[in-house]
Amino acid sequence: VITAVRRMNTEVGIGARHITISTVGLVPRILRLKDEGLQVKLAVSLHAATDAERSSIMPVNVRFPLADLMDACRQYVGTTKRRITFEWALIAGKNDDEATARELGRLLRGLLCHVNLIPLNPTDGYDGKPTKTADVNAFINVLAEYGVTATARVRRGIDIDAGCGQLKAKVNKVLGRGGAPV
Repeated sequence: VITAVRRMNTEVGIGARHITISTVGLVPRILRLKDEGLQVKLAVSLHAATDAERSSIMPVNVRFPLADLMDACRQYVGTTKRRITFEWALIAGKNDDEATARELGRLLRGLLCHVNLIPLNPTDGYDGKPTKTADVNAFINVLAEYGVTATARVRRGIDIDAGCGQLKAKVNKVLGRGGAPV
């Protein structure tokens, strides 16, 4: 990834500040990235604020639990002075309530970061529902109480199955792999 970023920057001319590296939370890679001297953006898929919940939806959390991940993120910010974006797919009734927002606020308090809230897109094979707008706003307001900024991603392409996760689910269904994203 680092080699690709350097090539995009030097050979293609894409400014490092226009490049985002996204990770599920590979702690050793975040720690390596902090020392690379790159002015790229870092996005970490979080989606849950406790180890039990995160491990149930993101198996990588078993290997790199939240305490280790957050320590790596704090080191990254401390070294680079760059803000981290945390990605959070809001699933109605699962991770979008006030108590969860408070857990997330406590986890991120004091860290130079931003939370990108992504209302779930409907996909075949998964019965999760998107969070209602009022609940998204309430989640944002709770995070603000902890000094954590957050915005909700604008949902686009839902009507033509082009939203995040929808196309892959449709392709999998056509190919006979079931409708759920892989």
